[in-house]
Amino acid sequence: MKKIILIAFLMSSICYSQTITEDDIEIRVKKSKLVDNVSVFGVRQLKVTSDKFRKIMIKTKIKSTPDEKTKLSAFSLLDTKNKIRYRLADYKGYTGVVGFPELIPFLKTELFDKKGKPIQYGPTFNVLEKDYFNDYDIDGYTNFEMPINFGTKKDPKLSVVYFGETFYKRFTAELFFAILEENTNLDYELLYKDEKIGDIKF
Repeated sequence: MKKIILIAFLMSSICYSQTITEDDIEIRVKKSKLVDNVSVFGVRQLKVTSDKFRKIMIKTKIKSTPDEKTKLSAFSLLDTKNKIRYRLADYKGYTGVVGFPELIPFLKTELFDKKGKPIQYGPTFNVLEKDYFNDYDIDGYTNFEMPINFGTKKDPKLSVVYFGETFYKRFTAELFFAILEENTNLDYELLYKDEKIGDIKF
């Protein structure tokens, strides 16, 4: 009898940790942690080289609906003490099936090479792929987004990167954020669009 009660309690705890959004997307935070700056961001080999920033990873389980897939650019991280809203800096999505992780980054600014042609060595620029980040600005909060240099120090080519709509229905999403080093010991909130998903500590 005690085992049955314990199992029921664990099941209720798991269900309680889930958030079902207004779009009927189920999002559950599994864990969060600081990530070594020396290691790469997700699968796109982007590094945080400044000591002013730290990377964090939030691992989530997500269940979308056939008619409402998850928009990755709608995720943000809130520093409620300093009123900072961080944009998703990198993303790694995968299912239980063996294969390559999902790659859906896009450039906010179209970048060109020396010949005036779009660069071929980075994410694509696609005006048809909507960026949702600024659709959910919060009064009193400053948006923080880190531009990436796809050029060189002498010839920088800077653009913010955002992430598109996932193809997956049920999947694991590792969400990476670059936060200010001076604010690493604070409590944060993970948001999807304008809905709170959970409190984040690391």
